[in-house]
Amino acid sequence: MASSLTDLMTMAKPEEGLKAKLTALVAVKPDACLQCARCTSGCTAFRLLELKPHEIVGSARLGFLEELVSSTAIWDCALCLKCAERCPQGISAAELILALRNEAVGRGLEVPEKLGAILMSIMERGLAFEPRKAITRDGRAVDRADLGLPSLDVGLSEGALTALMELLGGA
Repeated sequence: MASSLTDLMTMAKPEEGLKAKLTALVAVKPDACLQCARCTSGCTAFRLLELKPHEIVGSARLGFLEELVSSTAIWDCALCLKCAERCPQGISAAELILALRNEAVGRGLEVPEKLGAILMSIMERGLAFEPRKAITRDGRAVDRADLGLPSLDVGLSEGALTALMELLGGA
């Protein structure tokens, strides 16, 4: 049965096929969402998001996923999982956002440049970011050696690099 819903801003119709594909990837279906916004109230990236976690889940629940897949909002989520912890229904907006990101990448849509740089850093050094110096209470910058900590062995093992490449589809 076709839905009679229409997004009055974009005149888009719900995509039931895409909804079924993406919701099959998440543990708790968006249909269980009460729209209480507890996920949004604890969201780490709340101020960065064009759409709030409960709005993303609500759009998914109604089948309006096409706009989400091509939106930059799905790349602003920190994937901290606070939404899943706070949801009384056990829904994880972050899990849904991850499925949306995978769909976007699968379609060949553009991934934000900074995420590509982080991936390259992981492949080259095994770390998302370079180790940084810490600032002590008296204002001195210290590194691991200054604190008597062992140095970090950076870089991925051959097995880890191979596994990462397989996950990325041989990229």
